[in-house]
Amino acid sequence: MFGDVDNFDPILVQKDKTSTGKRIIGSRNGAFRIDKVSNKTTDPKKGDVNVVQLTHEQLFDQNMKRDNIILQNKNVPRLTDKEMEQIKHVFENSPIVLKRYKLIFFWNEKSGCTYWKSMFHFIQGLKNEDVHSSHLLSYLAQFDDKEVTEMMFDNSWTKAVFVREPRERILSCYLDKGFEKAFMKHYFKRTPKSFLDFLKLIKQFKGSHWEPQVKIPRFLYKNMMIGKMSDIFTFTEQLLTKIGAWNEAVNVWMNSEKIKKRARPHATNAKDKLFQYYNDTKIQDLIFEMYADDYDVFNFEKKYFDFNKNLQKR
Repeated sequence: MFGDVDNFDPILVQKDKTSTGKRIIGSRNGAFRIDKVSNKTTDPKKGDVNVVQLTHEQLFDQNMKRDNIILQNKNVPRLTDKEMEQIKHVFENSPIVLKRYKLIFFWNEKSGCTYWKSMFHFIQGLKNEDVHSSHLLSYLAQFDDKEVTEMMFDNSWTKAVFVREPRERILSCYLDKGFEKAFMKHYFKRTPKSFLDFLKLIKQFKGSHWEPQVKIPRFLYKNMMIGKMSDIFTFTEQLLTKIGAWNEAVNVWMNSEKIKKRARPHATNAKDKLFQYYNDTKIQDLIFEMYADDYDVFNFEKKYFDFNKNLQKR
């Protein structure tokens, strides 16, 4: 996973509490792992006794071992090193894993990620004001390759991905980041002169906010639940119902004004500004080209944002 703890980048060590039996190691994307240190207590009658408490992680490991016996008798496909790297997405946007609900959730920047992280905190009873820097969620990058392969091909695990129409998503990215001078200079050494200039810049540099939403081998999407920003609340209920997490408390939380506002297309109001920035076919064609896989795999319609003629993209 992250390599030897003692050789781990000290910048990423979040907490080191060996006296309490835990060393928490964090990655730059907010993922973390816990190394447990054996604690002992001395009972005058029994001598040294190991204190054993089954945590959620240990129970999960037990269930994995049990499931492995079943999986050994099946043909579990082998993922290549490249495929494994794509699936884990170690450094940024590693898929969220909810072990209690057997869910692997593939998320994307500028596609409701704040909403989903808040949702997953809520249904697990986790509290953290800044969901993006929280180390309370588990990520696929924390698991070894064997575990990832087994989870990905085990039908008892739900795999889901949430996406957004590429033109809306990239415009939202531009309105949010394109005018942030420090951010742009860090990535591109300069700020863009226009939206078209921004698109030309992001074609040259990788970044989680504008990378394609198709990140893993296409065949793995065939057995996934696919949710879209345009239907976020319906998909939420469908997904949580499937994994057994839907209840009235979630319904009330989801329909609160605060959460509804969070699930809208950001404060940038990108959807309301589509015509302003996509007022010709040239820029739209550029998006269709740059994010061809997103349109193909997630079945987004290639129709021009021409509110007068409503031309069909050919």
